[in-house]
Amino acid sequence: MTALATKDSAGSQTTVEPVTKMPTEMEGFDLLTGGGLPAGRLTTIIGPPGAGKTVFTLQTLVNRQKYHGEACIFVAFEESVDRIRRNIAAFNWEFGTLGEPEFNFVDARISVDATISGTFDLSGLLAGLTGIQAATGARNIVFDGIDMLLTNLRDEQLERVELTRVNEWIATSGLTAFITAKSFASSGRDQARADFLQYITDCVIELADMKTPTAVSRTLRVLKYRGSGFNPNPQPCVIDETGINVITFRSARTDYPVYTDRLSSGVPRLDALLGGGYLRGSGILVSGAPGTAKSSLAASFADAACAKGETTLLISFDEGSAQIVRNMAWIGIDLQRHIDSQMLRIESLLSSGQNAENHFIRIRDIIRRTSPRCLVIDPISAFQSALSPFSQMLCECLLDELKTAGITALCTSLLEQKAGGIEASASQVSTIADTWLHVSYVAHEGERNRALTIVKARGTSHSNQVRELVIGAGGITLVDVYAAEGAVLMGTARAQKEAENALRDTADDVLSQRTKLRLERELEELSQSVHLAKMELEWKEREAAILKRADAERLVARRLATDRRHVLRRLDDDLETPTVLPSGGRV
Repeated sequence: MTALATKDSAGSQTTVEPVTKMPTEMEGFDLLTGGGLPAGRLTTIIGPPGAGKTVFTLQTLVNRQKYHGEACIFVAFEESVDRIRRNIAAFNWEFGTLGEPEFNFVDARISVDATISGTFDLSGLLAGLTGIQAATGARNIVFDGIDMLLTNLRDEQLERVELTRVNEWIATSGLTAFITAKSFASSGRDQARADFLQYITDCVIELADMKTPTAVSRTLRVLKYRGSGFNPNPQPCVIDETGINVITFRSARTDYPVYTDRLSSGVPRLDALLGGGYLRGSGILVSGAPGTAKSSLAASFADAACAKGETTLLISFDEGSAQIVRNMAWIGIDLQRHIDSQMLRIESLLSSGQNAENHFIRIRDIIRRTSPRCLVIDPISAFQSALSPFSQMLCECLLDELKTAGITALCTSLLEQKAGGIEASASQVSTIADTWLHVSYVAHEGERNRALTIVKARGTSHSNQVRELVIGAGGITLVDVYAAEGAVLMGTARAQKEAENALRDTADDVLSQRTKLRLERELEELSQSVHLAKMELEWKEREAAILKRADAERLVARRLATDRRHVLRRLDDDLETPTVLPSGGRV
């Protein structure tokens, strides 16, 4: 943030510095607030008993000392210092290495036997804290459970005076301060105290819980943050051995890494339908009713990924590692060899007894420890088993983190519906999934068969045809369904129809062969007839030629005979004595 130039009432230009933020080193919280809490100012943390107010402040102080070397003061108005130390020991903060002067505890509890008489104020306590600050160079201070002190005052006006005194002391000390107080709101005085605390403080954090019939979800909400924008919506959080984990939801998608190479699904026919397999770094959702082979498809992918040298993490709910290995071995998938080679790691979680936030944090921690290239969650719909109000957002948040890390993730989702025509994802993660496979049952004539449909596959040309999914000792195969007369046949019905068609095809083939033979015979007969006709024509032509030649020869002979006769006759005429006429002619 940049400084803001303004003018005062006299017209002089002054520079207003933006709020400086102090990171708490709580990953989700600092992201939610855009950098942490206001440095050098007062922050109030309110919430019911057990909400984690004290844990929040202690975790912040420990992180500031651990990562920034800042000393701190913790003023306890409710619990003893020894009890607080024992409570802290439950977390893996390495708190045992912290002590004075880095971490200073002040026990400011009022004894139950104490009697307040005369004028009461916190001047003495604040003076003592000023001395500790000067001696240790403390930068942060916590007033934990100050409402316990204020309640003992039995005077609402005096409460406000002392809160104002503490606020003024904080402003002059330059310390970053935290006040924790319960938010019972069971009386008018409790509400008035909470309202006044929110009035004088610069930042207000509310820790609360949201109850469902089967679970409780912790939430953290920023109610107020002077000089800074903030998200006012409740955010889920979890308290575990690491402290408070705040889960934040991004307002915009990040640019995921893009890959063009593919990973096999473990089913060759499915790879062909998907144009070569799943795209690396993509999210795959396999939805379907119980028993439709979702886990088998997931195991096939894990097997293929490990065989290619991709480290894979398989997270299963309510099914142990040994049971998974045994079940998959029945269909020819040997997962044990990948476990032995450390290419595959199987983690089994219980869906009951934990809410969606706990599952999210547990899975995220496992992923960060193991850094897999491929991930299988079977089923991701277990996130909704506790009816968490954040389950849908947590599913999307998890897949978003996986895609950002370039992890190829396949998640199964259990549908309660048994009908094959239903295409709905119980986990509502289909919007962020790149590839969505839906497996279902098709019941026909007394048997139920499995069908697989590719609902979508981003960035991939894919088939829109329904395929029958068959599981056997050799693994998973996809078979073309038989569609005829408006019906889709599978299993026995398909086999019977194919057999009927084979018989009909055989009969048609025999008929075709007989027709072919008949035609060939007729053609041969016609060919023979044509040949005989040609021979007859040739003989006739030869005979006609002979007759023609004979006629010509007869004509020549006649002419020769005539000519000879004429010659002979002239010769005879020449042998006779001619009569001489007076004119000199001859008769």
